[in-house]
Formats: sequence, structure tokens, C-alpha cells
Amino acid sequence: MPTSAGFSAILLAVLLPLRGICLADALLRPNVSIVTHRVMQQRRHHLVAPLQLKRGGTKKKKDRGNTITVNKLAFRNYEVLEKWEAGISLLGTEVKSIRDGKMNIRDGYIKPNKNGRSCQLMNVHIGKHATAGEFFQHEERRPRDLLLNKQEARRLLQKTDRMPGMTVVPLKAYWNEQNKVKFEIGLCRGKNVRDKREDIKEREDRRDTNRMIKNFNSM
Repeated sequence: MPTSAGFSAILLAVLLPLRGICLADALLRPNVSIVTHRVMQQRRHHLVAPLQLKRGGTKKKKDRGNTITVNKLAFRNYEVLEKWEAGISLLGTEVKSIRDGKMNIRDGYIKPNKNGRSCQLMNVHIGKHATAGEFFQHEERRPRDLLLNKQEARRLLQKTDRMPGMTVVPLKAYWNEQNKVKFEIGLCRGKNVRDKREDIKEREDRRDTNRMIKNFNSM
């Protein structure tokens, strides 16, 4: 017959696993009672999870493009051979009108000076500012100096003088990182009717291909 100590050991071996207590832990830590361990287990199961708060912040702003205007007619009528970036000398009312969207570079062109030291932007329309007085207004199609160095201006003069059929036109106007107006100018050669038809055919083929790819991906 087992003694009372033996019955106690058997009882512990049977009941402790049912209560989630290891027999070895109970023997190694005799000062921790069964009741205390049960209370700890209940507290552990009833812990409240921390609140998941959304991170605050300002609403994300949409990125505004820095492009002011694009000369689409130049890409249609000319073949662009080289490109340069150039600054421009503007008046205060001209800058305000450009911010209001009153600039048109469709009919513009660049005229290198005969000395080969500077270039001027010709026939570009910048509308008058609405709130400025008549005394402070600017001429809408006045010649405007481009900010090019002597080497670039001399190279443009040589290209247009020595190669027939060459011209320099403004391709795009945009704001740079310093919030200043910049122009993308290009050395261009005129297209004939055949070149224009080939470009139109190539553009339509590319458009049809993109449409077919889009329809296939949406299936």
C-alpha cells in the first residue's frame, strides 16, 4: 500500500498538468503555490491588447508638374537633332503672367546674334498682367534675351549658318528647382510631307499596340 506521501505525489502528478503547471516547476519552486500560479494564468489570459492608434499627419499633397507649356507644333513640323537648356531674362509682369498661364511658344524661334555672343527668343507671346498698370506693362511679343554662354551661342550660330534648313525653336518651358523659368531649345530640321505621314503612321501603330496590350491585361 502506498503511503500518504506517495498518494500526494500521485495526486500532484495527475492534477498539476491539468492546471497547466509543470511538476518540475512545482518541485523546484515549492514557495509558489498552486493558487498563486492559477491567478497568474488568469491574469495572463485577460490582458488587454494595446490600442492600435493610427499615425497622424498632414494629408499628402498632389505633386504639381513643373511644366509650363510644350510646343507640340515643333515636334510635328521639325525633326529635333540637339537640345539645350537655357534661362531667360524676364520682367516682373511677365513672370506673373506666366504663372497665370498666359504664355504661348507655338510661333517662337531663337535668333543668334551675328557676333555669336548671345541669342534672343523671338515671337513668343506673353499676355499682359491683369492687375498691373499700363505704365508697368510689357510688350507681349518683345525680343527676350536667352541666358546662354558664348560657346553655346556661337555653336548655334554656326549650326544655323552653315547647315541649310536648320532652325532653333523653343520646345518646352518649365520651372526648375529654384523656381525659375527655363526653356528647352532644340536644333531642328524641317520635315517634308512624307516624314510627317510616317510619323503619323508610327504614332497610330504604337497607339493600337498599347490599346491591345491594355485590353489583354484587363481580361
